[in-house]
Amino acid sequence: MTTDIRANGRPTTATRVWTKGGPVDTELLPGEEVAAIHERQEASIGEPAAMALLGFATGTFIIAYVLSGWVPTTTLPATLPPVLVFAGLAQFIGGLIAFRRENAFAGTAFCVFGANNVVVSTFLFMQIKGTLPTTPGSPEMKMLALEMFCFAYIALMLGIVAVRLNAAFVLILLTLCAGFALTGVADFLGTSVSPTWGHVGGYLLIASSACAAYTATAMVLNSTWERQVLPMITLGRSR
Repeated sequence: MTTDIRANGRPTTATRVWTKGGPVDTELLPGEEVAAIHERQEASIGEPAAMALLGFATGTFIIAYVLSGWVPTTTLPATLPPVLVFAGLAQFIGGLIAFRRENAFAGTAFCVFGANNVVVSTFLFMQIKGTLPTTPGSPEMKMLALEMFCFAYIALMLGIVAVRLNAAFVLILLTLCAGFALTGVADFLGTSVSPTWGHVGGYLLIASSACAAYTATAMVLNSTWERQVLPMITLGRSR
């Protein structure tokens, strides 16, 4: 398609080329050359998705193990180091690398959920220091619940987008959405709802982490063997 763009105050006509990194408005380069530049950019930097997915899977599983009721919630402070460092900072860095590879989907997902784990770690640290109460239904926990609802929406949005990619990402994101939503309900309503809400949310988060671990394993195996060893079930065109 063509768009009118003003360059140096003068209207010019440019062609909009869509890539995985987003739209590129070009007046001089043909679409094939833009695609070639994009492919060279991808080939010049290693794929960060497997590392970022393993960070996501580890942090999500550790927190979900507590939320699902297997151990007391008093053990949540022990989840802080892996959630902050691996699921938070490392995953966020993976997202920045994905943006450098011009992959808007992976960059958005890893940076968003990496940042979310840093936020969750901050909540945990403040609770450890006694500056925030840990009682579900308290005003402070309701703020955490609202944050969970926001990220449930983000997971839902990305899950719908992932239909263009493969079933593995769809499963990761839709189970994550449901897990965030149910644990958010438990934190927001407190004792007025059954603890089962939070426990089911924890199990859904465990399912999301398992899907992420499988996907990361498939990506590493397939890349190393240079063929499909584990399937991720492509649902649409990847480009």
